[in-house]
Amino acid sequence: MRSDDVLKEQFRQTKYSIGYDQQEVDSFLDRVVDTLRSYEAGDNPENLLTAKNVQTVQFASTRYREGYDPQEVDHLLDRLTVAFEALERDN
Repeated sequence: MRSDDVLKEQFRQTKYSIGYDQQEVDSFLDRVVDTLRSYEAGDNPENLLTAKNVQTVQFASTRYREGYDPQEVDHLLDRLTVAFEALERDN
């Protein structure tokens, strides 16, 4: 998975059902993109996210205000965990 793939991701929004806080998800995905860009550039900075960070991240829940569909976000996180594990294995 590449940084551009993450940037293209869009999630259904929730309003009356439980969702994930959009700002928290967006901020975390910004860090994911930064980490993937570092890998793509061949850099090895110290503050990279790891597969464990992706696997264990938790977001605040929303209800009666817009949030992101939790199943869609979780599906992306599962794919990112696999991608990060491969990057960590190869480096």
